[in-house]
Amino acid sequence: MVSQEKIKEVLKKYWGYDSFIYNQEAIISSVLSNKDTLGLMPTGAGKSLCYQLPALLNPGVTIVVSPLIALMIDQEKALREKGIRVRAIYSGLSNQEIEIALNNCLYGKVKILYISPERVSSKIFISYFEKMKVNLIAVDEAHCISKWGYDFRPAFLEIATLRQYQPDVPILALTATATSEVIDDIQEKLLFKEKNSIKSSFQRHNLSYTVFKEEDKISRIKTISENIGGTGLIYVRSRRKTIELSQTLNSLGIKAAGYNAGLTMPIRNYHQKQWQDDEIDVMVATTAFGMGIDKQNVSYVIHYDLPESIEAYVQEVGRAGRNGAKAYGVLLYNQADILRLRNSIESSFPEKKYIQNIYNALGNYYKIASGTGKDIRFDFDIIAFSQNYNFDPYLVFNSMRILESSGLIEVVENRNPFSKIFISIEVEPLYQFTLQYPQYFPIIEALRRNYPGIMTDFTIIDEKKLARICYDTESNMYNSLKKLEKYNILFYDPKSSQPQVIFTKNRLSNDSFDLSQEKYYQIKETNKKKSEDLITYIQSQECREAFVLRYFDIESSKCKKCDICIAERHKEKIEPLYQQILDELKISPRPLTYFANNLSFGSKETVIPAIRRLMDTEVIDMKDNIISLKNKLSKA
Repeated sequence: MVSQEKIKEVLKKYWGYDSFIYNQEAIISSVLSNKDTLGLMPTGAGKSLCYQLPALLNPGVTIVVSPLIALMIDQEKALREKGIRVRAIYSGLSNQEIEIALNNCLYGKVKILYISPERVSSKIFISYFEKMKVNLIAVDEAHCISKWGYDFRPAFLEIATLRQYQPDVPILALTATATSEVIDDIQEKLLFKEKNSIKSSFQRHNLSYTVFKEEDKISRIKTISENIGGTGLIYVRSRRKTIELSQTLNSLGIKAAGYNAGLTMPIRNYHQKQWQDDEIDVMVATTAFGMGIDKQNVSYVIHYDLPESIEAYVQEVGRAGRNGAKAYGVLLYNQADILRLRNSIESSFPEKKYIQNIYNALGNYYKIASGTGKDIRFDFDIIAFSQNYNFDPYLVFNSMRILESSGLIEVVENRNPFSKIFISIEVEPLYQFTLQYPQYFPIIEALRRNYPGIMTDFTIIDEKKLARICYDTESNMYNSLKKLEKYNILFYDPKSSQPQVIFTKNRLSNDSFDLSQEKYYQIKETNKKKSEDLITYIQSQECREAFVLRYFDIESSKCKKCDICIAERHKEKIEPLYQQILDELKISPRPLTYFANNLSFGSKETVIPAIRRLMDTEVIDMKDNIISLKNKLSKA
């Protein structure tokens, strides 16, 4: 067993912390005791540390299964900067990159390997995995394994097959959102030797939940920005709205930028850096933004559109106030939003025949014969594909989502944000090549000098920088690198923001295509129930935090800081004031100044709204600044 002193030493050396937060220490101790462990932690509570730290304390490699490519890329970069040997394998990498990464794991050159769930069952991974010295299998976003979870992904069900190759390796499952039903399901699906869940309190004492029924959302956002200040994050449900809303906010003097997967990688990176460096006030983004982004000083998160579920809402709101300062989660809605959410469930599940037509069209579009195509990948332009077959792009998107959740295809967004190169031949033959083709010497020399390790592994490169060093254009540099690849000197994987479609199984014939009726309706009904739970939440008069915690089977007292609790507290104060005003008016009419300037009634800021409220409900009347009871009350 690793000593507490050694654990704290590694924590300080690599992360600079003196102590753990939430239930990190309990989870890490459980993992180091070789126990299967399910860790439940709120967003921003440092889940990744629970497998990264044990990885450094035990011999061998830690396998981290994660569905989030952006998160894998970010964490790979962050860990390398700490001097930790790490690799990531996900859809979109070339076979050569995957082979080199796995080979390095086999020979002890990697401490942490990130891998997407879709790659776990691949023949190449299994062939290496059974020979590796593995110390831990960590499963991030573990709720995706449960059919009761809000983001079920069939590929997660394959993770448990790893146990047949290395049965003694413990599993750590991590999630920020899971009901008791999902908690049991995760442990069952991952074949836990015995149940062992460690739950952190989901209470965030610095975070206040607020819901506004609001027709004029822009004005409300302006008020929030002015009153709260600091950095904000606004979630919307469409790419178009990220641009439109950010432009509107800029016109109102609020510095804002939009972020969505349809923007080019340089623009996305630029906007993200602006936001992280506090050069803009607000990021308006679709829900994918924020995964793996560790920004501590977010003052508020606003949902401009309704999220799909309470789980998604809690995870997204949890990105506010990670520095411990007071923060707000604000949800804006109106009646039209509720109708839209309910309608979106129906439109998100096209008829089964339509889904089959989309599947067949994909096979025909890419010329894949029935019984072939497994693991073949293609760049995918949804607009061009839809126009080619006269499909509605929205229905295509939703059909592909269901095909993906059924395990037939995989859709990879932003598959390759960086260009990478691996020089695949030894020094002597490389030298002979430059003698034969001297025009390539400057490029090869620049690669070797500026990118250490490029002859042992795929290395991220920058074509623009390379072109500048070689006094060439970026376009010529791209062409030269492609030619060097044809000469078998190097492997070149240029960056691409184009999504890819991967057939995860051989193409099914019409007769064998079977989208399970039971599974189809189960997914649909689960989604429908989760959206109705969210609608219940926004319309409820129960304490917001208590409602959310009860949803996750955690009993809690009132938070005293959400909009419901504040309204109740205000009502407790204002009810006696109403009666005090009415008692005075039963004696005789009074001028407004009698109440406004009389300290026995409290401050003017309290009295005036109380009088206005009594007038609105037609209990009192005011004429020429003289207040009197309505006739029916004065007679009483």
